[in-house]
Amino acid sequence: MLRHLLRAIIDQRLLPGAKLNELGLMEALGVGRRMVAQALARRPWEKLIVIVVNRGAYVAAPDADEARDIFTARIAIEAGVTESVAQRRQPEAIAALQANIDEEAAMRREGNTREAIRLSGGFHLVMAQHSGSAILAEQVRLLVARTSLVIGLFENEAGLSCWHDHHQDLVDHCREGRVNEAVAVMKSHIKELESGIALDRRRPTSFDLSVVFVSHA
Repeated sequence: MLRHLLRAIIDQRLLPGAKLNELGLMEALGVGRRMVAQALARRPWEKLIVIVVNRGAYVAAPDADEARDIFTARIAIEAGVTESVAQRRQPEAIAALQANIDEEAAMRREGNTREAIRLSGGFHLVMAQHSGSAILAEQVRLLVARTSLVIGLFENEAGLSCWHDHHQDLVDHCREGRVNEAVAVMKSHIKELESGIALDRRRPTSFDLSVVFVSHA
């Protein structure tokens, strides 16, 4: 249940401001009311779901200031993640990162944009998972999800195709243990993501909960 909600947010199938009613989730995911209630109760602390008294649960809709804070946090945290990965130079980490890049490229060639987007965001999760810190990995996971909310809420002038541009450079630097260069690329990469988002222009959002989780249950 939690995995499906998080993935739907990261994949941008579940949009900012969307209401999450228990009955709709039960029908979409084929789970019971208790499981839905428990899942929704666990999300607010992660800043992904907002519980409004007497109204229900909603997917969070970050404002422009919160969006800036998210990117600031990502720069600080992922700089540390990148430093650790580059210093450790673990073959399995490099192999996993390269596999992610190659798979994303294959998805783009096939025209599977949504899966390519998921893999692009997943690159940062793979980096964090190989940092040696479970706490850092958890923070990056949540920040990537919150970034997806920001991108879903505001106009993205650069388009999502730019997400993967620096990933190969990062892998190459980490493979060779070029720590400073890797950290600099990661910081530049995240700043570029932020600069491509027009925080003064919000997108209209609408969706059908019944199709958000189709084939993903």
